[in-house]
Amino acid sequence: MDLWHRSYRSHGWFDDGDKKSCTFVPRSCSTTYMSPTYILIDQGNSRLKIALATDEQLYPTRLYPEPPSSDQLLELLRTYQLPEQPLYAIYSSVGEREAPWLESIKSICRRFVTLDAETPLPLAEIQYDRQCLGVDRIASVVGVAQLTTEPSLVIDIGTAITYDLLLPERRYVGGNISPGPELRLQSLHDYTARLPRVPWADIQSHLDLWHQELGERTDQAIWLGVARSIVHEIDSYIEGLRKRYPSLAVWITGGYAVDFVKWLKYPTFVETNLVERGLRDILQYQVGRSYDS
Repeated sequence: MDLWHRSYRSHGWFDDGDKKSCTFVPRSCSTTYMSPTYILIDQGNSRLKIALATDEQLYPTRLYPEPPSSDQLLELLRTYQLPEQPLYAIYSSVGEREAPWLESIKSICRRFVTLDAETPLPLAEIQYDRQCLGVDRIASVVGVAQLTTEPSLVIDIGTAITYDLLLPERRYVGGNISPGPELRLQSLHDYTARLPRVPWADIQSHLDLWHQELGERTDQAIWLGVARSIVHEIDSYIEGLRKRYPSLAVWITGGYAVDFVKWLKYPTFVETNLVERGLRDILQYQVGRSYDS
């Protein structure tokens, strides 16, 4: 029996029967139901991000230079006056799947999910080898699936830039990957004899360059060349997919999203916490499945 024919009405998951939506609805009418708190852990290539959530709300994402202890997370729950039980957590990492510091987090949770290629997902179709599919990419796609039923291009601008296409009825049909801004800048320095390393962090001193086509110094030429190549790349993807899907919605996330969105030719939705939103949806789905089994 596939997920679209499973009933999660009694445990929060509602399937409307037409394969167009699948939404988690809290069982607020139940006297025995206790609204859970979710810990969403996103280990990226360069940053550890953690957010708290409930069924109704997603709280601000925090960056951690060092992994937090369970006591620190419990104190964060108290800061937001969130219940400490039932407590569920999900861990998404683009690198290591297990880490010693997670053991203390597991000890305070009713359920702890490590997102990997075997994790059941609230999607009807995945046209991609899941053994090779980045967990951050699939989390972003699931996050968008909760926000719209339109064909959607999900763009994550981080260390790498990923492009993923979600079609109606929750069908994920694959995507592409290209280098992010810092990787492009680093490569120009590493693989040439004399080109300097221009940091993307100097964006504030280069903002005026957006309004000109060509640089007048080497550092300007490098920064503007990388910045404009990314803008043209994104616009090209959007333009090509819009010919096939005229109602295409474009969602942009990632650490560099706000640096690029205003320079794009086409309107987009900026959702900086798409991964966290998707992680909550996946975790809710696991909770619903555990009640159903």
